[in-house]
Amino acid sequence: MSLRAFSFAATLAGSIGLLVTPFGTAVADALLLDEFNGDKLGGIWEVLNEDPDGYIVEDGKLLIVGASRGHLKSAQVPNVIRLKAAPPKGDWVATIKFTMPYQTGREAPFLAIYEDKDNHLAATTNAWSYYGGTRGARMYLSGWKRTKGKESSFGKVIWGGAKGAVFTAEKAPNPILLRITKKGRTYTPAYKLEGMKQTGWNAHEKLTVLRPKGSLAIGIFQSEKVKGETPMSIDWFKIEALK
Repeated sequence: MSLRAFSFAATLAGSIGLLVTPFGTAVADALLLDEFNGDKLGGIWEVLNEDPDGYIVEDGKLLIVGASRGHLKSAQVPNVIRLKAAPPKGDWVATIKFTMPYQTGREAPFLAIYEDKDNHLAATTNAWSYYGGTRGARMYLSGWKRTKGKESSFGKVIWGGAKGAVFTAEKAPNPILLRITKKGRTYTPAYKLEGMKQTGWNAHEKLTVLRPKGSLAIGIFQSEKVKGETPMSIDWFKIEALK
Protein backbone atom coordinates (compact mmCIF):
# COMPACT_ATOMS: atom_id res chain seq x y z
CA MET A 1 0.00 0.00 0.00
CA SER A 2 1.42 3.40 -0.96
CA LEU A 3 1.91 6.16 1.60
CA ARG A 4 -0.98 8.10 0.08
CA ALA A 5 -3.29 5.07 0.20
CA PHE A 6 -2.20 4.35 3.77
CA SER A 7 -2.92 7.95 4.77
CA PHE A 8 -6.43 7.82 3.31
CA ALA A 9 -7.03 4.41 4.90
CA ALA A 10 -5.94 5.80 8.25
CA THR A 11 -8.37 8.68 7.84
CA LEU A 12 -11.22 6.25 7.15
CA ALA A 13 -10.23 4.04 10.05
CA GLY A 14 -9.90 7.03 12.35
CA SER A 15 -13.36 8.25 11.43
CA ILE A 16 -14.83 5.11 12.99
CA GLY A 17 -12.26 4.51 15.71
CA LEU A 18 -10.53 1.49 14.20
CA LEU A 19 -6.85 0.65 13.89
CA VAL A 20 -7.23 -1.34 10.68
CA THR A 21 -8.75 -0.51 7.33
CA PRO A 22 -12.39 -1.69 7.27
CA PHE A 23 -12.74 -2.14 3.53
CA GLY A 24 -12.21 -5.09 1.21
CA THR A 25 -9.39 -6.38 -0.96
CA ALA A 26 -6.38 -4.13 -1.55
CA VAL A 27 -5.55 -3.60 -5.22
CA ALA A 28 -2.77 -1.77 -7.03
CA ASP A 29 -3.29 2.02 -7.24
CA ALA A 30 -6.57 1.77 -5.31
CA LEU A 31 -7.12 4.01 -2.30
CA LEU A 32 -10.35 2.20 -1.50
CA LEU A 33 -12.23 -0.82 -2.82
CA ASP A 34 -15.47 -1.94 -1.20
CA GLU A 35 -16.89 -5.14 -2.70
CA PHE A 36 -19.76 -5.25 -0.17
CA ASN A 37 -18.84 -8.53 1.42
CA GLY A 38 -20.72 -9.71 4.48
CA ASP A 39 -24.28 -8.89 5.45
CA LYS A 40 -24.09 -5.18 6.29
CA LEU A 41 -22.39 -1.97 5.25
CA GLY A 42 -18.86 -1.44 6.50
CA GLY A 43 -18.22 1.10 9.22
CA ILE A 44 -16.77 3.57 6.70
CA TRP A 45 -20.32 4.37 5.54
CA GLU A 46 -23.23 6.35 6.93
CA VAL A 47 -26.80 6.34 5.59
CA LEU A 48 -28.68 9.63 5.23
CA ASN A 49 -32.50 9.60 5.32
CA GLU A 50 -32.28 5.94 6.24
CA ASP A 51 -35.06 3.53 5.38
CA PRO A 52 -33.83 0.07 6.47
CA ASP A 53 -36.39 -1.63 4.23
CA GLY A 54 -34.92 0.11 1.17
CA TYR A 55 -31.41 -1.37 1.09
CA ILE A 56 -29.50 -4.52 1.99
CA VAL A 57 -26.02 -6.02 1.63
CA GLU A 58 -26.02 -9.66 0.53
CA ASP A 59 -24.27 -12.03 -1.87
CA GLY A 60 -21.44 -9.54 -2.46
CA LYS A 61 -23.78 -6.76 -3.62
CA LEU A 62 -25.29 -3.59 -2.22
CA LEU A 63 -28.94 -3.58 -3.29
CA ILE A 64 -30.85 -0.27 -3.10
CA VAL A 65 -34.50 0.00 -4.13
CA GLY A 66 -35.57 3.28 -5.73
CA ALA A 67 -39.30 3.64 -5.15
CA SER A 68 -40.04 7.31 -4.49
CA ARG A 69 -39.76 10.68 -6.19
CA GLY A 70 -36.95 12.89 -5.00
CA HIS A 71 -33.76 14.71 -5.89
CA LEU A 72 -30.49 15.47 -4.15
CA LYS A 73 -31.28 19.18 -4.41
CA SER A 74 -34.49 18.71 -2.44
CA ALA A 75 -33.04 16.45 0.27
CA GLN A 76 -35.86 13.96 -0.32
CA VAL A 77 -33.78 10.95 -1.36
CA PRO A 78 -33.90 7.99 1.04
CA ASN A 79 -30.80 5.92 1.71
CA VAL A 80 -28.05 8.22 0.48
CA ILE A 81 -25.07 6.03 1.32
CA ARG A 82 -22.10 8.27 2.06
CA LEU A 83 -18.50 7.80 3.16
CA LYS A 84 -17.84 9.22 6.60
CA ALA A 85 -14.44 10.57 5.55
CA ALA A 86 -13.86 13.43 3.11
CA PRO A 87 -12.49 12.58 -0.37
CA PRO A 88 -8.73 11.93 -0.53
CA LYS A 89 -6.32 14.76 -1.18
CA GLY A 90 -4.83 15.17 -4.64
CA ASP A 91 -6.26 13.84 -7.90
CA TRP A 92 -8.39 10.72 -7.97
CA VAL A 93 -11.18 8.83 -9.72
CA ALA A 94 -14.20 7.29 -7.98
CA THR A 95 -16.17 4.55 -9.77
CA ILE A 96 -19.18 2.33 -9.15
CA LYS A 97 -20.27 -0.74 -11.11
CA PHE A 98 -23.95 -1.62 -11.02
CA THR A 99 -26.76 -3.51 -12.72
CA MET A 100 -30.27 -2.05 -12.89
CA PRO A 101 -33.43 -2.57 -14.94
CA TYR A 102 -34.62 0.82 -16.22
CA GLN A 103 -38.20 -0.29 -15.79
CA THR A 104 -39.98 2.95 -14.80
CA GLY A 105 -38.29 5.39 -17.18
CA ARG A 106 -37.48 7.85 -14.38
CA GLU A 107 -34.55 6.18 -12.62
CA ALA A 108 -31.55 8.24 -11.57
CA PRO A 109 -28.71 6.15 -10.09
CA PHE A 110 -26.03 8.53 -8.86
CA LEU A 111 -22.46 8.97 -7.71
CA ALA A 112 -21.92 12.24 -5.88
CA ILE A 113 -19.86 14.37 -3.54
CA TYR A 114 -22.66 15.26 -1.17
CA GLU A 115 -22.84 17.69 1.75
CA ASP A 116 -26.48 18.72 1.65
CA LYS A 117 -29.18 19.82 -0.79
CA ASP A 118 -27.44 23.14 -1.49
CA ASN A 119 -23.85 21.90 -1.70
CA HIS A 120 -23.04 18.88 -3.82
CA LEU A 121 -21.78 17.61 -7.16
CA ALA A 122 -23.33 14.59 -8.85
CA ALA A 123 -23.29 12.36 -11.92
CA THR A 124 -26.06 10.01 -13.02
CA THR A 125 -26.99 7.72 -15.91
CA ASN A 126 -30.64 8.67 -15.65
CA ALA A 127 -33.62 7.58 -17.74
CA TRP A 128 -36.34 9.71 -19.26
CA SER A 129 -39.30 8.04 -20.94
CA TYR A 130 -41.80 9.75 -23.21
CA TYR A 131 -45.57 9.86 -22.82
CA GLY A 132 -45.71 7.29 -20.08
CA GLY A 133 -43.29 5.00 -21.87
CA THR A 134 -45.46 4.67 -24.99
CA ARG A 135 -43.03 6.37 -27.38
CA GLY A 136 -39.62 5.23 -26.32
CA ALA A 137 -37.08 6.34 -23.77
CA ARG A 138 -33.58 7.71 -23.44
CA MET A 139 -30.71 7.25 -21.05
CA TYR A 140 -28.66 10.33 -20.25
CA LEU A 141 -25.33 11.06 -18.68
CA SER A 142 -26.23 14.02 -16.51
CA GLY A 143 -24.10 16.07 -14.18
CA TRP A 144 -24.68 19.05 -11.97
CA LYS A 145 -23.21 21.01 -9.12
CA ARG A 146 -24.87 23.14 -6.47
CA THR A 147 -22.92 25.68 -4.47
CA LYS A 148 -24.86 27.56 -1.81
CA GLY A 149 -28.02 26.64 -3.72
CA LYS A 150 -26.83 27.95 -7.11
CA GLU A 151 -26.80 25.27 -9.81
CA SER A 152 -25.13 24.54 -13.13
CA SER A 153 -25.84 21.33 -15.03
CA PHE A 154 -25.60 19.43 -18.33
CA GLY A 155 -26.89 16.25 -19.92
CA LYS A 156 -26.40 14.24 -23.10
CA VAL A 157 -28.17 11.20 -24.54
CA ILE A 158 -26.07 8.04 -24.27
CA TRP A 159 -28.58 5.31 -25.20
CA GLY A 160 -32.04 4.98 -26.75
CA GLY A 161 -34.08 7.78 -28.24
CA ALA A 162 -37.54 9.25 -28.65
CA LYS A 163 -38.41 6.58 -31.22
CA GLY A 164 -36.47 3.82 -29.53
CA ALA A 165 -37.65 0.95 -27.40
CA VAL A 166 -39.00 1.51 -23.93
CA PHE A 167 -36.49 0.64 -21.21
CA THR A 168 -36.90 -2.91 -19.95
CA ALA A 169 -34.80 -5.19 -17.82
CA GLU A 170 -33.83 -7.13 -20.94
CA LYS A 171 -32.81 -4.16 -23.09
CA ALA A 172 -30.97 -1.90 -20.65
CA PRO A 173 -27.22 -2.12 -21.44
CA ASN A 174 -26.12 -3.65 -18.14
CA PRO A 175 -23.77 -3.70 -16.35
CA ILE A 176 -22.99 0.02 -16.17
CA LEU A 177 -19.97 1.85 -14.77
CA LEU A 178 -20.25 5.44 -13.58
CA ARG A 179 -17.37 7.58 -12.40
CA ILE A 180 -16.20 11.03 -11.38
CA THR A 181 -12.60 12.04 -12.06
CA LYS A 182 -11.12 14.81 -9.95
CA LYS A 183 -8.14 16.65 -11.45
CA GLY A 184 -7.12 19.92 -9.92
CA ARG A 185 -10.34 21.87 -9.37
CA THR A 186 -12.29 20.07 -12.10
CA TYR A 187 -14.60 17.07 -11.81
CA THR A 188 -15.51 15.07 -14.92
CA PRO A 189 -18.42 12.56 -15.03
CA ALA A 190 -18.03 9.57 -17.34
CA TYR A 191 -19.71 6.25 -18.05
CA LYS A 192 -19.08 2.87 -19.66
CA LEU A 193 -21.89 0.57 -20.87
CA GLU A 194 -20.34 -2.86 -20.44
CA GLY A 195 -23.54 -4.45 -21.70
CA MET A 196 -22.77 -2.90 -25.10
CA LYS A 197 -19.15 -4.12 -24.89
CA GLN A 198 -17.78 -0.58 -24.66
CA THR A 199 -14.09 -0.72 -23.86
CA GLY A 200 -13.41 2.98 -23.36
CA TRP A 201 -14.83 5.65 -21.10
CA ASN A 202 -17.20 8.32 -22.43
CA ALA A 203 -16.84 11.61 -20.61
CA HIS A 204 -18.85 14.80 -20.61
CA GLU A 205 -18.26 18.41 -19.61
CA LYS A 206 -16.05 19.30 -16.67
CA LEU A 207 -17.53 20.87 -13.57
CA THR A 208 -15.31 23.25 -11.61
CA VAL A 209 -15.59 23.38 -7.84
CA LEU A 210 -13.16 25.57 -5.93
CA ARG A 211 -14.12 24.57 -2.38
CA PRO A 212 -15.90 21.19 -2.50
CA LYS A 213 -17.94 20.15 0.52
CA GLY A 214 -19.16 16.75 1.59
CA SER A 215 -18.12 13.17 0.98
CA LEU A 216 -18.54 10.63 -1.81
CA ALA A 217 -22.01 9.11 -1.87
CA ILE A 218 -24.10 6.64 -3.90
CA GLY A 219 -27.80 5.92 -4.30
CA ILE A 220 -30.86 6.17 -6.54
CA PHE A 221 -33.97 8.34 -6.85
CA GLN A 222 -36.90 8.70 -9.25
CA SER A 223 -37.01 12.07 -11.00
CA GLU A 224 -40.82 11.97 -11.29
CA LYS A 225 -43.62 10.20 -9.46
CA VAL A 226 -44.27 6.99 -11.40
CA LYS A 227 -45.70 3.55 -10.83
CA GLY A 228 -43.28 0.87 -9.80
CA GLU A 229 -39.80 0.71 -8.34
CA THR A 230 -36.27 -0.08 -9.44
CA PRO A 231 -33.62 -2.25 -7.74
CA MET A 232 -30.05 -1.00 -8.17
CA SER A 233 -27.49 -3.75 -7.52
CA ILE A 234 -23.99 -2.34 -6.90
CA ASP A 235 -21.03 -4.69 -7.40
CA TRP A 236 -18.35 -2.43 -6.01
CA PHE A 237 -17.25 1.09 -5.15
CA LYS A 238 -13.67 2.14 -5.82
CA ILE A 239 -11.42 5.18 -5.41
CA GLU A 240 -8.12 5.21 -7.31
CA ALA A 241 -5.25 7.69 -7.25
CA LEU A 242 -4.37 9.54 -10.43
CA LYS A 243 -0.65 9.57 -11.14
